[in-house]
Amino acid sequence: MGVWESVKDFRKYSNQYLAAFTGTLLMLSVAASYGWTSPTLPLLLSDDSPLPITPDESSWIVSILVLTSIAGPVASAWLIDGFGRKITLLIAVLPSIVGWILIGVGESVTVLYISRALSGISYGMAYSSMPLYLGEIASDRIRGSIGTLLTVMAKSGILLEYVIGPYVDYRTLAWISVAFPTTFFALFLWLPESPYYLLAKQRSEQAEKNLRWLRRASDVQDELRMMQAAVERSQQNRGTFRDLLTRGNRRSLIIILGLGALQQLCGSQAVIAYSQQIFDQVNSGLKAHESSIIMAVIQLVTAALSSSIVDRVGRRPLLLISTVGCAVGTFIVGLYFFLLQQEVDVEGVGWIPLAVIMIYIVFYTVGLATVPFAILGEIFPTNVKAVAAAIYTMFAGSVGFGVSKLYQLISDEAGTYVSFWIFAACSAAFVVFVFALVPETKGKPLDQILIEMHTSTTRSLNCCSGSQKKKNKPDLQHGA
Repeated sequence: MGVWESVKDFRKYSNQYLAAFTGTLLMLSVAASYGWTSPTLPLLLSDDSPLPITPDESSWIVSILVLTSIAGPVASAWLIDGFGRKITLLIAVLPSIVGWILIGVGESVTVLYISRALSGISYGMAYSSMPLYLGEIASDRIRGSIGTLLTVMAKSGILLEYVIGPYVDYRTLAWISVAFPTTFFALFLWLPESPYYLLAKQRSEQAEKNLRWLRRASDVQDELRMMQAAVERSQQNRGTFRDLLTRGNRRSLIIILGLGALQQLCGSQAVIAYSQQIFDQVNSGLKAHESSIIMAVIQLVTAALSSSIVDRVGRRPLLLISTVGCAVGTFIVGLYFFLLQQEVDVEGVGWIPLAVIMIYIVFYTVGLATVPFAILGEIFPTNVKAVAAAIYTMFAGSVGFGVSKLYQLISDEAGTYVSFWIFAACSAAFVVFVFALVPETKGKPLDQILIEMHTSTTRSLNCCSGSQKKKNKPDLQHGA
């Protein structure tokens, strides 16, 4: 494709990219809340702290956000069909704005806890609502790149906190950070509601108007009819939790919950939330905040490149490589901290844990950070995807809360190496889980994937013969 064709192509989709970029400013905002702890906790734990805290309180500051994020999908599920995708996302950002203001004016740890709880609600609502909005406004051709924007903006939010935090004081960082959600709110007010939602509410004229703006086209009747048909099918086949417990869906549920647990138990969230404290213990020649910034940049670049890798390599191989990489990486870092605690001279090898953590972040980002979301969208029938996504988000949040809370306690009581070796052991155990249960779905039509998931004689989707598929074809619309 020539330069001029590329320019014309971008102009054709420019309104969709504008809506997606503005919308994913919400992801930047809520991810910034998570990244905020890395530069802030060392300051709050220091002798000249602006708000003195104990190590136990610091673990609550990290984990409360993860705990309250579990409520996000519940709130979103109630709002998103009743009030629309746009209103839900605008409401989602409000707790985050209040949370940053409380940090800016608060004088006690209790106020800080409340702030983190509010930020967690925004975090959960954003992650459960934004993918739906992006999927409904995007054309088929650019849905992949727009979906990747969600992860890229989230990693950008973490990077911004890592970059700004070490160079400004505690309250200044809060007042700078509140600009992210307020900017989202001010800009997103002017963007269109999802045409799918408008059609579901019998607002056909507004749906057509919004679709014309998104597609930069005057004739959108064909696509509008396809959307109307999809909406009608969805309304006729609404799924419930009970539908998830049928044979094929039950297998899918076990797979996705296992991957949700693996995402947390591999140690990724602890490394991101406590990165500056971890690097403080590593004598690499770099300052801790400099190491954290490098790690965040690597994660951002890897996330931006990951979408093309997933479609080329496949889901299953990437998950296996990612999980093995996380297991080896956390074991090596744990070994370094073990030798450090045993007072072995590690003066000349301080660069090793730094390099290994960077490699670990690459392994995590290319596989475990992205592939589970792709699999979630592929192994469930349409009518139960929303229910499955909500359960996945709440379960992963529950496990993440345990990891975030216990990391600090275990590291203080038994040593940092114990935490990292627990992450290594969990990752190693889940290699077996991924190998035994997780299917390869690359390049397969969704109907074929669902048929094979409901075939009781197969472990992997590569094992089904054509005759088996015909004999065991389930009622996919109702998740039988």
